[in-house]
Amino acid sequence: MRGKEEFSIRTTGEFYTVEDIAEVVIRANESGNWLRIRDVAKVRFSFKDEDVINKSYGMRAVSLTVIKRATGDTIKIVKEVKKETENFLVQSDSKLKAAYINDISYYIERRLGVLKNNGIIGIFLVCCVLMLFLNSRVAFLTALGLPIAFSATIAIMGFFGLSINLITMFGLIIVLGMLVDDGIIIAENCSRYLEGGLNSREAAIVGTREVAKPVTTTIITTIAAFTPLMFMSGMLGKFIWGIPLVVIIALSASLFEALVILPSHFADFVHFGKKKFKSRKDLPWFKKMVSFYTNLVNKALDRRYWVLLGLCVLLLLTIGVAKFMPFVLFGSEEGIEQFWIRAEAPVGTNLYVTDKLMHQIEDKVKELPKKQLDAYTTQIGSIGETWMFDPYGKSGSHTAQITVFLTPYAERKRTVSQIISDLKEKIKDVEGFDKLYFEKQEGGPPVGKAIAVKVRGEDFAVLEEISEKIVEFLKSIKGVSDITSDYEVGRGEIRVVVDQEAAARAYLSVADIASSIRNAFKGGVATSIKPVKAEEEIDVLVRFPRECRGKREAFGKIFIPNRFGNLIPLNKVARLEDEISLARIQHLDGKRVVTVRADVDNKNITSFKANKLLEEKLKGVPGEYPGYRIEYGGEQRENVRSARGFMRAFGLAFFLIFLILAANFNSLIQPIVVMMAIPFGLIGVIWSFFFHGLSLSFFMMMGIVGLMGIVVNDSIVLVEFINNLRRKGIDRRDSIVRAGQLRLRPVLLTTITT
Repeated sequence: MRGKEEFSIRTTGEFYTVEDIAEVVIRANESGNWLRIRDVAKVRFSFKDEDVINKSYGMRAVSLTVIKRATGDTIKIVKEVKKETENFLVQSDSKLKAAYINDISYYIERRLGVLKNNGIIGIFLVCCVLMLFLNSRVAFLTALGLPIAFSATIAIMGFFGLSINLITMFGLIIVLGMLVDDGIIIAENCSRYLEGGLNSREAAIVGTREVAKPVTTTIITTIAAFTPLMFMSGMLGKFIWGIPLVVIIALSASLFEALVILPSHFADFVHFGKKKFKSRKDLPWFKKMVSFYTNLVNKALDRRYWVLLGLCVLLLLTIGVAKFMPFVLFGSEEGIEQFWIRAEAPVGTNLYVTDKLMHQIEDKVKELPKKQLDAYTTQIGSIGETWMFDPYGKSGSHTAQITVFLTPYAERKRTVSQIISDLKEKIKDVEGFDKLYFEKQEGGPPVGKAIAVKVRGEDFAVLEEISEKIVEFLKSIKGVSDITSDYEVGRGEIRVVVDQEAAARAYLSVADIASSIRNAFKGGVATSIKPVKAEEEIDVLVRFPRECRGKREAFGKIFIPNRFGNLIPLNKVARLEDEISLARIQHLDGKRVVTVRADVDNKNITSFKANKLLEEKLKGVPGEYPGYRIEYGGEQRENVRSARGFMRAFGLAFFLIFLILAANFNSLIQPIVVMMAIPFGLIGVIWSFFFHGLSLSFFMMMGIVGLMGIVVNDSIVLVEFINNLRRKGIDRRDSIVRAGQLRLRPVLLTTITT
């Protein structure tokens, strides 16, 4: 070996000590003798230059991400991981600390708690309301339908391979209030016949038979309202498909319980012997309620055109108010407990210099109150969720990010936006960074930034010019913040320009030259060694010494072997050029693209309004810059997709409900009368959101689709009773009044319990 040379050994599998490697026997090329490595070289450990520095609470850290299988139980896995971690810490150095971050089991347990509490409180309230209107035994049997239907739903979900997760639990919470509605209608009707003098068995048969058809229709209409949501396209469709499926399973289970199990229980357990069945209808307060309702209905029928006109005017006014209400796909910040502070120093900044610069920001994060700050981690050398292959992530020694984990929303007084605003003020004077911006975790599926404008074309100079105009315009809009562009100039690079003629004369190809340069700096495998106790061979990597690899002069020492074994100096067949290039080149549909992204605060402006302003501003770009196009992605694209999807779902559900009602009533007019409840039901929704200061959102639209099936339920049974009375020869007005009196109790019960 001439001069000072070194090579690196990378080990895989079992860990080897310095002594192990020193004892490895190698064969000398010239003499053919076998020698130990320790006889000809000194072995030492040296760590590779770091690409990324990970820290937690300002100290060096290693982040371990646990990813479960699809069949794994999140809560059990997290508990097991924490148990093993605690056991490890007990046996380790007392200075070693562990922090649990981004624990998804917490959110699952919290939603399970909501589901459990809703179920317990729901059963209690249902029993109280039912006993107020019905006999205590009937009330208990009706309320019993809730746990029976719920248990059946869980069992059927297991049969279909559905797990209990954040999405399916949301569906269970939605349907929880509907599970006893059909049971209430049947139990109340059976009670009515029991109050009329029939025994419990006869009352169960007659009462169930009379309302079986309309009750089945009500469940089918609700299922019809939710079914189109299963077939929505795009990211939202993949996100919500489990919700309508769970609702459909639960409603089907509740229908079976109401039609089969409840009547049999009613016939078997509602026995009073010689005692007279006490009816709640005879109570003074109920008689007053019926009297008040009868007077109200008669007055409404006397002025029916004025009532209809007033409702139509109110509906039009409501639609007008809805047009001016902001729409935010996932607007609530209550469940957001994480945000990022992302920083970019000048390109080429050393990793350790970037680390020192980040200390300024870490000190400000530490100042957050303990009731608000749960934990924070720092990553120097990359931006984004690298383990998730973040398409918007960046890497380089000049990049860094702090991930801040907040305490649960119920334990702190400030929202994520308020905390971010406060931190922005504190770090606005921090120096050393070209870019410093915040990103917060968004609710719902990953739909991208509130604003994501893609500029497509060929020439990067033109793309930069257009993107700069977009950035400047966004800065002028109040409420738009954290504007970033992925057009980024990279660090300097050395280009090796091969002289094709000189290389051909030297019998060298471009691949030969590139391979030799790579081996000199990155390393090439010279041979492999395999100790006796090793399972795999160890590659011996040979390259230039460390002190040479960082110098430009190293290129002058590179010799490339040609096919005849002759060594050709690199400078004889190529020249070096210095150039500043782009950090990355993105393509969309084969065209170069630059994307400008930004956030909105949803108070001064929403994503929808900001994108509308951008569309107006940029509509002349295709004419001014031929061959260049503007596309809108992120939340705006999902807004448009979800709005179209919901409109299709709404229209399909409306049509399905009409078909079901037409088949049930054998009429085309009566379904229209029943479905008049749907648009009038929107009045309560819009005004409730308006007075609470809430934005129209994805969850509101889902509620409206579900509402379509619910609001027609009482109307179906009411119209069915009117038809029965009409068939008995009673005139139309009296039929309406008497049917209303008969259905007042179940309508109030189903509404209050839901």
